[in-house]
Amino acid sequence: MVDAAFKLGLFLSVAGAAVKIAGSLVYGSKALLVDGATCVAGIAAGLAALYWLRASQAPPDADHPFGHGRLAFGGVSFTLVAYGVAAGFGLAYLARPEPYSVGLGAVVLGLLGLILYSGAVAAFRRSPIVGGAMAAFTASEVFESIVSTLAAVGGFGFGYLVDYLGAWAIEAYLFYELVLHARSMVHQLSDMASAEAVGHVRRELEARGFRVASVRVRTLVPGRYHGDAIVLPPRGMDPLAADMLADEAVYALRRSGVDLTVHVDFSGQLAEDEERGPQTKWRAGPLN
Repeated sequence: MVDAAFKLGLFLSVAGAAVKIAGSLVYGSKALLVDGATCVAGIAAGLAALYWLRASQAPPDADHPFGHGRLAFGGVSFTLVAYGVAAGFGLAYLARPEPYSVGLGAVVLGLLGLILYSGAVAAFRRSPIVGGAMAAFTASEVFESIVSTLAAVGGFGFGYLVDYLGAWAIEAYLFYELVLHARSMVHQLSDMASAEAVGHVRRELEARGFRVASVRVRTLVPGRYHGDAIVLPPRGMDPLAADMLADEAVYALRRSGVDLTVHVDFSGQLAEDEERGPQTKWRAGPLN
């Protein structure tokens, strides 16, 4: 169920975007129109992020044994599309500079938009549904609101070129955000190993007397990992004891977000131990 803080934040965001666009269409500020377009993109991206965040919290099933965590990247993908459309609109709109005038009303509506977006950020941060997640989308709009308002002030007081340059500044910042989102998504989808997670796995295994031969851990989503390890038990350790210690390590790691398969290699033990099997495997179930 959507809480009151989220509804208030969404209402203030939409209202802020509307007054900026009105300030451009009625009073001539191009900076406000570019800013308004990015606001619309930010609202759409925030809603998409909320949808995919909820989808990513579904429990594991037959098709997703490691959980649905990576569905959260659907929100990042939509963000790239939404901001890409806004950036394309801005480029087309600013491509042919022509003299224009900026009215005082643009300054007033720019300030109103800034106030509304500041209120939206405060409301979203109080929402238990999204916390600071969606607030991050609107926080960038506060910065853009400051730029567009100052541009409108300059356009009204000193000429349209100040407003026009402000519009290009917002456009440049929009491309900067696009690059950041794209790099972040590629980084998180690259199955990059986490040195912190690998170190945590080694400590858990070594604390139980195992010698770690190899560890491979990949990031599923931030804070959740999957991988495997090969460990060597102390010479002469009973396989049943190794079984219990491996289970203990696996479930301890599972509680901290690491879904690990542990291979206990007995190849260095005595021949009578080898008769009981060269290798025993344990695997944690999917994270809850």
